[in-house]
Amino acid sequence: MFKEIEYKYWASDLSKENFLKRIESIAANVSNDLEMPEVIYVVSCDDYYNRTNGDHKDFVRFRKGGGGYELTLKRKEKENVVRTEINLNVTGNEDSAIVEFLTLSGYEKSFQVYKEAWIWNFPDCDLSYYTLSDGRSVIELEAVEYSSVKDGVKVINKWEKLLKLTSLEKESASLYEIFTEENKLMNKISSI
Repeated sequence: MFKEIEYKYWASDLSKENFLKRIESIAANVSNDLEMPEVIYVVSCDDYYNRTNGDHKDFVRFRKGGGGYELTLKRKEKENVVRTEINLNVTGNEDSAIVEFLTLSGYEKSFQVYKEAWIWNFPDCDLSYYTLSDGRSVIELEAVEYSSVKDGVKVINKWEKLLKLTSLEKESASLYEIFTEENKLMNKISSI
């Protein structure tokens, strides 16, 4: 299906520890068959490559972390909640071969994003809390078990309500878009 259905929030005043308390409370109170999953801890470096394709720019994310390499292509559908996403495991390749492949495909490296992430995989939704190298933290809810886009959105709506996230600022832009805009702004400021 190659669909990604997710919400992203700026954690601002919600610490990882308090987010974990909310998750543990849900696992303990929702039902006896909802087990608290082990946390997955990952530190990653995401290199973003882009190329001009007609009127817009395509991008590829080259993720290095968790003991592996992954190339990701994404395309929005109307908004950033539902996207087409393809993740390719390229772990068996050398870093330099992947970079050369991207370069030969017309991509240029744009920037890097470093993240420290904590992930909890529930049967219907992956919950993650990650902190960027600049100190900002983000919460993501990603539907993983659903029969249609509508059902996937119901899953993340349910978790948004259970985790009481409606007071947080929901982010509609991808990290690629956020960092691209911030880099443009920094370049404008430095050229003044």
